Amino acid sequence: MKKILLALLLVSGTAGGQDVPMVRELVREGVALYDAGHYDQAVTKYQQALAALPGYATAQAELAMAYAAQGRHAEAIALCQQLLQAHPADADPLVYITYGNSLDASQQPAEALAVYRQGLRRYPDSYLLYFNQGVTLAGQEQEAEAVASFQHAIGLNPAHASSHMVLGGVQLGAGTRIPAILALARFLVLEPGSGRSAQRQALLDQAMLQGVSQADAHNVTVNINLPESSRKKGKGKKAGPDDFGPEELLLSMAGALALGEKNQSKTKIEKFIDQFGTLCQALGERGKVAGGGFARTYYVPYFVELEKKGYVPAFAYLAHSAQPNAPDVQQWLAAHPTEVQVFQEWSKNYDWPKVPF
Repeated sequence: MKKILLALLLVSGTAGGQDVPMVRELVREGVALYDAGHYDQAVTKYQQALAALPGYATAQAELAMAYAAQGRHAEAIALCQQLLQAHPADADPLVYITYGNSLDASQQPAEALAVYRQGLRRYPDSYLLYFNQGVTLAGQEQEAEAVASFQHAIGLNPAHASSHMVLGGVQLGAGTRIPAILALARFLVLEPGSGRSAQRQALLDQAMLQGVSQADAHNVTVNINLPESSRKKGKGKKAGPDDFGPEELLLSMAGALALGEKNQSKTKIEKFIDQFGTLCQALGERGKVAGGGFARTYYVPYFVELEKKGYVPAFAYLAHSAQPNAPDVQQWLAAHPTEVQVFQEWSKNYDWPKVPF
């Protein structure tokens, strides 16, 4: 994610007005160096700016971020504390994020969470604050709270790929298979070809075939272990808000069918297309569920419409485009650029629902 230059804050110091353009240029140069990963040189630029104009809050905030990138978290923490004390009404959300991240990296997660909460009271619409709060919560194995924080971030910014990615990983670890699949799939739509995409694509493939094993072409075993949210917990008690039990069962059966003898001639990606299309159809056939949770109300309509419009092949090949040693994927993408473009345009313009929190 490209770092955004912080907004100009109130400044203090004795430098004359003629020095301000030069100081701003030093900060701009520092930002460019930071974005290129040259953190040492960026630090030098910010320090030069502060030598010319002490107390320049923008340079201080950028310097704190550069310190954090270098692993100099104690110095980043000190700068953020100074900024929040000097400019309590003007501190940018990124100051709270840098402060919280450095506290978390310094093995102070409780203090980091307090900083994120402080920032969110001032900036309740900051998706990055929610995202970073979620990362810290996940690190403390507070899965439910982490999931809620990532969902807030996604509700505020549907195009924030990292929130979908980490949400999918946390949910997969917690055993909520269908929501994890939908979150990972959405991440791969947004970021199909990056360095981290191949790993998440592998996680998605594993989740799709979870519980399905194959001894040979004639012997496929399905082991279904429904999540707690799909089970009745006693007479008169209903399942949880995101009950995907029926879809989970159908997905496992579709996985067994994909590995069966009749589909041995199909490629791995063709089997994925069949199975993912079956999942989307099942989600659509069940329709709305009373009291449905985030995955049901947010992700499901998107993927149901995706399947109805015939975009599953374009999605599948695009989602697997970072897969190494898969010439059939690259060949399909090269032969169907229009289909991919139409799908991406539809996805870009999709009207995501407002999520009440």
